Amino acid sequence: MGLRDQLDNDRKKEKQKKAGISHSKAYHRFFEGYSEIKVPKPDGKGYSIQRIYTGNYYRPDLSVNKRVLLRVLYIMLFLCMGYLFVSSAVLPLASNSTWYVVITQVVSIPFLFWILLSFFWYVPARQDLTLDEYRSSSLALKRAALGSAAGLGLAVVASLVFLFLNSSASPAAELFCAARYLVGGLLALAMYFVEKKVNYLIIPSGNTLPVDENEKK
Repeated sequence: MGLRDQLDNDRKKEKQKKAGISHSKAYHRFFEGYSEIKVPKPDGKGYSIQRIYTGNYYRPDLSVNKRVLLRVLYIMLFLCMGYLFVSSAVLPLASNSTWYVVITQVVSIPFLFWILLSFFWYVPARQDLTLDEYRSSSLALKRAALGSAAGLGLAVVASLVFLFLNSSASPAAELFCAARYLVGGLLALAMYFVEKKVNYLIIPSGNTLPVDENEKK
């Protein structure tokens, strides 16, 4: 069973286990992989929720040194991507004030910001990740990197279209701007493929289900 199939299977199991517990979708997504029971409070007034992670853990099949180097690589790639994008978008060129070029720039910004957000999960991540941690780090990073590559690629196309339609524009400056978008997009694509090649091992949690006091009565 592949990693994607395992993720789908884990989601189905969690939906079945929590079918009788009423919570929001965001709540279930955050605590996906956890089992919970109601535990009576010591004073006998009401219940508290006890949770324990019983889902699978996702462990990158890398040594500690390689994990650190991978984080450093991603940060360096992102800094280069951010610099190339910003330094191109702020240039006083006619293309940077043309609507179809500006749209591609606007599309790229949320994906670049998404990469930054995924770093908050990916960089300090432990060796064994819960389902939510895995989705918020590795999966989010891959999707954000791929989206950034697409957005920057569209910026390249839009810049070349502008240059084709406006032969009087400064060709050298416009081409240099498009080249920066292209390099930034290739860096984003490299980030996506590197993370895609990281093999994640599926490790059963080994945690036992908590005993429901209500069932014992």
